[in-house]
Amino acid sequence: MCRLVAYLGAPLSPAPLVFDGSHSLYKQSWAPEELLSGSVNADGYGVVWYAGGQPARLVDMRPIWHATDLPAILSSLSSGCVLAGLRNGTPGIPLDRSGVPPLIHQKWSFMLNGFMPDFRLRHMRELRAELPDDLYAELRGSSDVETLFLLAISAVREQMTLTEALARVVKIVHERVGPDTEAQLNMVLGDGERIAAVRSGTVQVTNSLYFAKRPPFAPAGVVLASEPLDSDAVWEAVDGHSSIELGPDAEVRTEGLFI
Repeated sequence: MCRLVAYLGAPLSPAPLVFDGSHSLYKQSWAPEELLSGSVNADGYGVVWYAGGQPARLVDMRPIWHATDLPAILSSLSSGCVLAGLRNGTPGIPLDRSGVPPLIHQKWSFMLNGFMPDFRLRHMRELRAELPDDLYAELRGSSDVETLFLLAISAVREQMTLTEALARVVKIVHERVGPDTEAQLNMVLGDGERIAAVRSGTVQVTNSLYFAKRPPFAPAGVVLASEPLDSDAVWEAVDGHSSIELGPDAEVRTEGLFI
């Protein structure tokens, strides 16, 4: 399972979101505490930030502890919307740059903490057939994350909200794999102005997800994270099988998913 962090609020450097705190995202690359499977997150890392309303993406397929220049690079940036992730590859999914989180397309950014079982063998063809031609043409690899992202964008283009789009993707996956097969579906979708996320899956136990309002390292916004980044902030768990949406002025809205 991957680990992720997302931020929405007043502009700040992405560096604290990745490196600060006693249990930083950086530390979670080798010492995660709440993985449902696996032990490290060493199959790549990425950071997305917004400038002029458009996302920029920096990713690498190496473990983040090899990125000796990353703290200085991120410290030179400032953004009010940031997504960062560590990859723990799913068996059967090739490890290439197309699947390293976060992903971007036009103004949207996306992360998946989870998987679809037997994606390439049983589900890839039919799910990708649901994409409109222009989004199908954007596919670069054969990962579940890339496919789910473009399905969410397709839903947004049908005038769905970010949260509604993610809920539709959850429903699509439920219908594909059935109630007796595990798929994990923690997803984050941003557009530079808002961030939505779902904590979901096809089984009762889901990957962890937390949020903190105005933590010490991001005092003018809200942070989402797979695991609490420090003990100095008040972290609240997002309920399983529910959604959370972050808006301006540290606005947070949560609700259950009805799939």
